[in-house]
Amino acid sequence: MSNQTQTPAGAAAPPAPSRWAGGAPPFPGPRPAVLGSLATVVSLLILVALGEATGHLLMIAPLAATAMIICSTPALPPAQPRGVLLGQLGSGALGLVAVAVLGHSLWVAALAAGLSVGLMLLLRAVHAPAAATAVLAVLQDPAPLRFLVLLAVGSALLVLVGLVASRLGAIGKYPSYWW
Repeated sequence: MSNQTQTPAGAAAPPAPSRWAGGAPPFPGPRPAVLGSLATVVSLLILVALGEATGHLLMIAPLAATAMIICSTPALPPAQPRGVLLGQLGSGALGLVAVAVLGHSLWVAALAAGLSVGLMLLLRAVHAPAAATAVLAVLQDPAPLRFLVLLAVGSALLVLVGLVASRLGAIGKYPSYWW
């Protein structure tokens, strides 16, 4: 006897599930979509304004992705302060070490990004945009201390904006946990 379910003779087989149906999360609705987008824009404008005021670049691609995660999916683990801060800083430091030891190349950038995943898993602080931070550290070769300080400031500002946006009701409850 087989483990497979058999359709009785003469009965119609149930329709096959569509490969396009049911996999994506439901649309949150217009209000959360607009407010989450607005909170992301505000987050990034704050990074730009602070960067302009200090003469330092804070608006980098990995932090733009971080802002999106915090403001659109505030309850998920990658949005939590632990993931944002440890993920970004650990991956940034790993990228700087990789370039110091192995030099600049796309090969080293790929290695650093891959190893940053292991580091984030070890730290229990998985934050996907942080893998891009490791790549950025290798390919851009920033001044290490300045890079890490600016990365910490930018990450902390995004967490703070997420906290304020949550308190104002613009996004869901944030954070779900701090550490």
